[in-house]
Amino acid sequence: MKRRKFVKATAGSILLAPFIISRSTFGYANSYASPVISVLDQLAAGINIRPGISPNSDDVIVDKVLSSHVNHVRVMQMVDTAVMKISGQTAVGKAWESLFPAGHPNVNTKIGIKLNFSYGDRRNDTENDWSKNHCPFGPKAAITNAIITGLTQMLDGTFPVENITLIESMYSYGLRKYYPLIQGYRSVLRQPNGMFKDTRQGANGIHWIHPRNPVELPPDAPKFVAAPDYSGKYQAPQRIYRAVYENDFLINYIIAKDHRAAGITGAMKNNYGCTDNPMGTHGSQWNDDDSPYAGTRLCVPVFYKNINREAPYVLNVLDALSTVYEGGPMSGKVYQTNRIAVSKDPVAIDTYQLQLINEVRGQKGLPLIDSVDGRTPDGHPNASFLHIAADRHQLGSMSLENLRSYDISSVRKTWKFPLFRKNNHGLVACS
Repeated sequence: MKRRKFVKATAGSILLAPFIISRSTFGYANSYASPVISVLDQLAAGINIRPGISPNSDDVIVDKVLSSHVNHVRVMQMVDTAVMKISGQTAVGKAWESLFPAGHPNVNTKIGIKLNFSYGDRRNDTENDWSKNHCPFGPKAAITNAIITGLTQMLDGTFPVENITLIESMYSYGLRKYYPLIQGYRSVLRQPNGMFKDTRQGANGIHWIHPRNPVELPPDAPKFVAAPDYSGKYQAPQRIYRAVYENDFLINYIIAKDHRAAGITGAMKNNYGCTDNPMGTHGSQWNDDDSPYAGTRLCVPVFYKNINREAPYVLNVLDALSTVYEGGPMSGKVYQTNRIAVSKDPVAIDTYQLQLINEVRGQKGLPLIDSVDGRTPDGHPNASFLHIAADRHQLGSMSLENLRSYDISSVRKTWKFPLFRKNNHGLVACS
């Protein structure tokens, strides 16, 4: 995006966080109207569900997931295909390299992968116990493994795996503390300073943010106001967790779900797990049209803009292997779509996610979720933050003219795990 376009946008828009010239100019300039690459593989994953009998807190009867499976090789092949298609490169390592600005990646570049473990608990989902069973709409180790393995193939296979960290705000109590283990991620023990962080030679790092631990928020943690046109607590002041801003760049791993307040969750909404006061944008009155809070529709773009300023996103990765199309984001009605999509444009990929969810809702006879203000005829909030992000904040394009779809369902499994060797930086992938 041209700088004069930003000046015009910020001069005439409300609820815009100040634009600061920094490394994030790379993110805005190179993500606007980025292609959306969608990859379908009907053999990638499967679920077996039956109608449940218990409603969640939104009075939606939750589907009972009897079983689910993921074909790791096929899923990793989907991710590699998507990254190579969006970059125009034929080698995975070179494809990932091309997503970074000049000077990066180098052996010191720190990369965070932002996950999303915001799904069911026993209050909202009495049909499924995700502390014991794999959740089809939770983060999948197959996808993060593909991202990590691809990144380690950068720099001709010498990019240090230790420079890559999985991050997410997690509960250290209750059943939800078991979710990462069930989803295929290694155990992370509590450190003496209270942080749940694991770093080791020859492996990626993991940092599960403990929101109640002050160590996660040093005095110099970056701050921003989510709703500057409001007053007092309704301005929703935010502080960004160190696990986020200590990275040079981020990769946004998002999961396709509808959302009881925002319409849908996605690339921009995923940033709510990066700060200490996301509830400050809507309080407990998230579903009240007369609430004094600014609400997610106005604040979601501000979150993305400010997180992206501190640690620019190089890619948004949409996991639509399974979607929650009604009752989300914590639980609800589930459908298998077996798609993975990528884009550098957060507005475009969220628009594509809305399209996927609406395809399922249309098949099920549910009203479609729009991107205009208001609600559907049955009361579901529209995803109006999309047009606010595009029109007021100029964060991206809602056009899907650059959508490119690929079906690799008939492609034979050819993904090969790269060989590794040691150097001074630890284990690295052989070229």
